[in-house]
Amino acid sequence: MAKAGVTSTSLFTLFVLLFVQLCASDTSSLNRKVAPGGRHVSGDDSRYVVVFDAGKMDTMFHVFRFDQNANLLKINGSLEVSHGVSEPLSSYAENPAGVASFLVPLLEKALDAVPANLQPETPVLFGAFDELFLLGEDKYEKILETIRGVFSNRSLLYKRDWVTIIPAAKQGAYLWDTINYLMGNIGSDYSKTVGVLNQESASTEMTYAISSKAAANAAEFPGGEEYISTHHIQSNHHYLYSHGYFPYGAYGVRTAILKYTNDSYTYCVTPGYDELFEYYGEIYNVRASPTGSSYEKCRENILLVLNLNATCYFKNCTFDGAWNGGGGAGAENIYLTNGFHNTGADVGIVNRSNPSTNLRLLEYEKVAKEVCGVTSFEEAHSLYPDVPLFDLPYLCMDLVYVYAVLVDGFGIDPTKEVTAVNALSYGDSSLSVQWCLGAALELLSSNHAKMPGMTNVFLPSHNLVQVV
Repeated sequence: MAKAGVTSTSLFTLFVLLFVQLCASDTSSLNRKVAPGGRHVSGDDSRYVVVFDAGKMDTMFHVFRFDQNANLLKINGSLEVSHGVSEPLSSYAENPAGVASFLVPLLEKALDAVPANLQPETPVLFGAFDELFLLGEDKYEKILETIRGVFSNRSLLYKRDWVTIIPAAKQGAYLWDTINYLMGNIGSDYSKTVGVLNQESASTEMTYAISSKAAANAAEFPGGEEYISTHHIQSNHHYLYSHGYFPYGAYGVRTAILKYTNDSYTYCVTPGYDELFEYYGEIYNVRASPTGSSYEKCRENILLVLNLNATCYFKNCTFDGAWNGGGGAGAENIYLTNGFHNTGADVGIVNRSNPSTNLRLLEYEKVAKEVCGVTSFEEAHSLYPDVPLFDLPYLCMDLVYVYAVLVDGFGIDPTKEVTAVNALSYGDSSLSVQWCLGAALELLSSNHAKMPGMTNVFLPSHNLVQVV
């Protein structure tokens, strides 16, 4: 009996130990989620968003992770997972199906950053720069259809209209979202936000917040164009003025300037330069003036391109007949991004190693006069070695345009201090300034991609129309 009693006790003890271990294992499994490849990650109720950015020179994805209050969370120690390839969509104009050759592996790499069980509820947006419009509708639509086909066969949350060309005005609004979100201004009064001036290759955008009174009094605009969009952010309403100037970007405006001087010569390029400039099928003869470049004469040409005397249907206009939104506190603090920042960094106005640099626009003018006074390509390269060689002959033109569009076009006081920015701090990290984060916030907030159990922290906001 004693022997049997010992055996029963041992079996009972063993059963209890196994039961406890099994329960502990089951409880632990409730707090774990399976990532791609079967790897388990700690459980949470966060939400992922994937945004593809198809620019002039490359195509890149960004993966963001948020908590239920739309706070940005880290993924493996970083505020985003991103990767790109040097594959611009425009190079597939004659072979749209070829886009899949690089997009499929790029998408698979993006999927690796999203836990497998969360992929069906993770929205994905593919946004191409508005420069793609220059291919013509037939060509760019075939490219977009190829991309839609790739996305429709993957596990992410996808809708056809999430593969699109991002109009300039909307990209400006996304950038406003990004910068003010990272600065902690979302939910503040509009007067506490900052305005954004952005330059891309084909377009330039101006975006800032206005008061509810100004939004209510905004006039109807010819052609159905909309300058005002509404943001419902937390318990506050934000009204944005946003306008995209197409094709007034860094490369787009070159073509406009060269149209004035085609088969002649220009005062805006480095002395001795005589080459062809091709932009989306249009070819221009670029010949330097025999007397060299000239700041004053180049600026005259650029002011003509800005079309400052265009018919203005409203009290206040910027250039090319566009309404300026009326100004106000939301436009008081100006942040310059992308092309405006990078041109300044190339010539030493902006400190490239710092996330942001405070400067006055007069600094652009000072360097522009110096650049337009060089006597040769070699001298220009010696003075400004950071400028890409392809852009160096046009440096006089580019700098004069930056100064002219900001001062003469947008009417900014040249002595006013502005901020050129390429990154902003967020918590104990920093993130590059990009439209993709703003787009991710909009996708996260929309009714069709709302975080489970999440209140309406961000609601659909932009209803902007870009006239091309």
